[in-house]
Amino acid sequence: MARNQRHDRRSGERELMEEYLGALALEGRSAHSVRAYRRDLGALLAALPGPLSEVRPADLRDCFRRQQQAGRSPSSINRAIAATRSFCRFLFEEGRLETNPAQPLRSIRLGPLLAPKHLTVAEVQRLLSLPSPDTPTGRRDRAILMLLYNTGLRVGELCALSREDVLLPAEGWGALQVVGKGRRLHRLPINRPAADALLAYLADRDDAEPALFLNRSQQRFSVRGIALLVNRYLQAAGITDRSGPHVLRHTFATHALRARPNLRAVQELLGHAWVTTTQRYTHLELEDLQAQVADLPANRLGGVS
Repeated sequence: MARNQRHDRRSGERELMEEYLGALALEGRSAHSVRAYRRDLGALLAALPGPLSEVRPADLRDCFRRQQQAGRSPSSINRAIAATRSFCRFLFEEGRLETNPAQPLRSIRLGPLLAPKHLTVAEVQRLLSLPSPDTPTGRRDRAILMLLYNTGLRVGELCALSREDVLLPAEGWGALQVVGKGRRLHRLPINRPAADALLAYLADRDDAEPALFLNRSQQRFSVRGIALLVNRYLQAAGITDRSGPHVLRHTFATHALRARPNLRAVQELLGHAWVTTTQRYTHLELEDLQAQVADLPANRLGGVS
């Protein structure tokens, strides 16, 4: 009997969770974010010692403390805490909870964030030289790699592009219309090398498919399909310690900030909601530090005459 009651209670709480996740989707949250929140909240509901209506802040803290002890990363735990706060606030505001047990919750402290791994300029040149300019597949692959590196697009944004989203004049800069996270619409510039790569690829297209990039089945590329393509070229370029399309986004951000250190502009290009996210790319390596002090007067003082 008690087991059936627990099952009924959990089923009711999961229905509330799905109602909340549906509201998130209507607000424009990405499918990826909704899936992540569903995993986090599902695990939380399964771990609670009693009904959600009777849970105390201490119970929630214990759940997250156990996750920490189990070795879950601080960033993943903080995402779960954010999901819990948002879920409980939703239930409280909808009158489903008399009190909000998650209100006192605070994110756990993070150590210094490591800068994302990126490619050197020489590695990028090697990578972009690999697709054959003499075949339609090679021209398509080069256009994909060029666009990822020269715009910093997320792979999901690249897959969602349609031909109507691209403006490609014969000369000068082109432009992309991109729907980013939270369904935020923004325009990105396309430099001439990337625009020329796109024009060369599109000249091979004689179909009516709206998708900008098609796989060998003449279907819109999936995220997994792009990841496999990028990884194949990274391996061929001898780059085995970094993988995935996101490494090209990291590389774009790093190279853009080195060329012109304007955090606000790069934040807009990357579609980050917060500039603190963009600050991850302001890492300094030894050559950056050497260049910074190369012209100091100290380099001309104290020498042996």
